Amino acid sequence: MSDYNQYITSINKIFDYLAKMKAGWNNLDNLNYIESIEEYKQTVINNADTFKNTKVEKKSNKASNLEALGND
Repeated sequence: MSDYNQYITSINKIFDYLAKMKAGWNNLDNLNYIESIEEYKQTVINNADTFKNTKVEKKSNKASNLEALGND
């Protein structure tokens, strides 16, 4: 599994657990804490896209740094 896929899986688990806690708890303080964490969801998604694009750029840079072999 790639680093990107592990990142996405972990983030999905975190927000899944938060949703389960939110559904199971009725304490207003705890619900407010969960909502404050959920405010970062879009930021995390945007960073996942950045993480994915960074990995693609690194691969393309490695490929472009290779010297072509030919008849000398």
